[in-house]
Amino acid sequence: MIYLLIGAEEYLTAEWLAVQKATLGDPEMAGLNTVELTGAQSSAASILGEASMMPFLSERRLLIVRGLLDAYEKRMAASKSTDAAVYVEMAQFLAGLRDVPETCLLVLVDNSVDKRRGLWKGYVLPAAGDRLEQRVEGLDALIKAGVVHLQTLAAPDAKALPGWLQARARARNIAIEGGAVAMLGDFVGANLRQLDNELEKLALYADGRPITPQDVRKMVADTSEELIWNLTDALGQRQAAKAMHALRELRRNDQSPIYLVSMIARQYRMLIEIKSLLNAGQTNHYDIAKQLGYSAYPVQKAMPLTHQYTFGELEDALDRLLDVDMAMKTGADQDTELDVLIAELSMRRVQPARA
Repeated sequence: MIYLLIGAEEYLTAEWLAVQKATLGDPEMAGLNTVELTGAQSSAASILGEASMMPFLSERRLLIVRGLLDAYEKRMAASKSTDAAVYVEMAQFLAGLRDVPETCLLVLVDNSVDKRRGLWKGYVLPAAGDRLEQRVEGLDALIKAGVVHLQTLAAPDAKALPGWLQARARARNIAIEGGAVAMLGDFVGANLRQLDNELEKLALYADGRPITPQDVRKMVADTSEELIWNLTDALGQRQAAKAMHALRELRRNDQSPIYLVSMIARQYRMLIEIKSLLNAGQTNHYDIAKQLGYSAYPVQKAMPLTHQYTFGELEDALDRLLDVDMAMKTGADQDTELDVLIAELSMRRVQPARA
C-alpha cells in the first residue's frame, strides 16, 4: 500500500502516522518495522530497495519518506530536457511503485507537487542508446489506477476550526462553552498541536466543569494574530531590530519555528489577496473580509501593509518561506533557518513600493 501526503498539516500527519504504526501490531515489533528516511538525502532507487525488504516477525513494514518528491521536482525543474539523469531516475521510481510489495506500507510525505509538471502529469523519456522512447506515468495516473492513494490531511480553515475543537473536546469528554472555543481558536490560531495541548491543560484546570472564556483568558497566552502582525509590520518596514524583537516575543510563547513560518506565510498570502482587491477598487475592510473569508480585524491590520510591498516582493517572500519550510522539515536547524529568514526579509528593498 502506498500513500501520498501532499501539504498535510503536521499534527494531523503525526496522528495519522501513529494510527498506521499501530496497525503493525505489538509496539516493540512495530518499532523494529518502522523506518523513516529523508528524501533529500536518499535516492529513488534506495527507497525502492528499502520498500522491498521483508518485515521482521510481522506482516508489514512501515516506510515513511519525507521530502523525496520535493527534492526530485526541484532537480527536474532545473534540468533542460527529459533525457537528464534525474528524469531517468524518477521514471524508474514511478514504474517501481507498481511493484512495491503488500508487505510494505510506503508513505510519501511532501510539501507540494506542481500539477503542471511531469512528475504529476507524466512525461516522455526520449530514446537513448539501447533504450526506446518511453511514456512515463505520472503521479496522477498512478493515483487514478489505485497504485498510489492520495491522503488529504488539511488543517481546518478559520470557519471550520471551532467545529474541529468541539469535535476534539467531545471525543475526550471535555465540556467547553462556545465562547471559550472561539477565544481559544483566536488566541492560538491554526496550530492544531498547540490547540490540542491547550485543550488538555484547560480540562485539567476546569476539573470537570465546562471550560469558560475566563479560563482561556487566564490560562492561554494570546499568541495569534497580533504578535504575528507585529512581525509582519516590522518586516514590511524593513526594521530588522523591531522584527527580531517581535520574533523573540513569539518565541517566549513556545511557538515552534515551523508553525511561525506557516503563520508568516499565511500573512504574506493574505497581503497578496487583499492587495489584489484594493487594486480592483475595493476599500471597505468588512467587504474584503467577507469576500476572502477572513475576520475583519486581520484585514484591517493588513490593508496599510499592502502598500509597503509590490506583488513581486510578496511572491518572492512566499518562495523563500517555502524553501525554509522544506529545509526545516528535512533536517536543517529550525531556529537558525528562522533567524536567517527574518534577517533576509528585513533587509530587502528600502524604497516605498509603488505597485
